[in-house]
Amino acid sequence: SDLTNSYAWDTAIVFIQEMKNSNYANANCDTTGNDILKNTGKTGDKVCNIFDMAANLLEWTTEYSTNTNSSRAYPCIVRGGGYDYNVVYTANRNYDDATDSGSIIGFHVSLYIK
Repeated sequence: SDLTNSYAWDTAIVFIQEMKNSNYANANCDTTGNDILKNTGKTGDKVCNIFDMAANLLEWTTEYSTNTNSSRAYPCIVRGGGYDYNVVYTANRNYDDATDSGSIIGFHVSLYIK
């Protein structure tokens, strides 16, 4: 198993779009303004047995960013939607620093099966 990389994230979006939802890359989180973290699967965001890509938490990935500002670097990438952000979507890429934490950030893992 491994932290999800950009290829796995994008491949899951393509798979879901082909199987169930042709516009899943643009799906976003709970747009009702509900700022409450939900248990996995309770957001209505289970598609093809893949949970919470469009909603609930931004997800750390293995991608690397070269984005910097005058005071620090942002080498990490988070993907997906968050429970208190109604402007981010499944295919979203956002940069962050490795020391950031909070209730809005989580992770998916990729399980490799032989």
